[in-house]
Amino acid sequence: MKKHTVSKTQVTLFEKHRIDLDYSLILTDRKEFDIIDDDTVYSILILQNEGGITTEYDFLYDIARNKQEAVAILDMLVYNNVMPSNARDVLADIL
Repeated sequence: MKKHTVSKTQVTLFEKHRIDLDYSLILTDRKEFDIIDDDTVYSILILQNEGGITTEYDFLYDIARNKQEAVAILDMLVYNNVMPSNARDVLADIL
């Protein structure tokens, strides 16, 4: 499994309350697990950290089967500061 991480920081109006969002593009080579299917699966992990503690997360498995689509989806999520709590709804709208 390979991991590509893009970090995005969001700061609220109150400087004391800082939310860090960490988006990771995860590549799984299915050849290791399935002899018949040799597709590569791209997934996204979103972590929400507050004060150094992970408070929410979501793992979006198999969002794309090619790198260009996966990176485009990741870019949309990062650009729009999508939180883990609504990532599945946003992903459903994108796909």
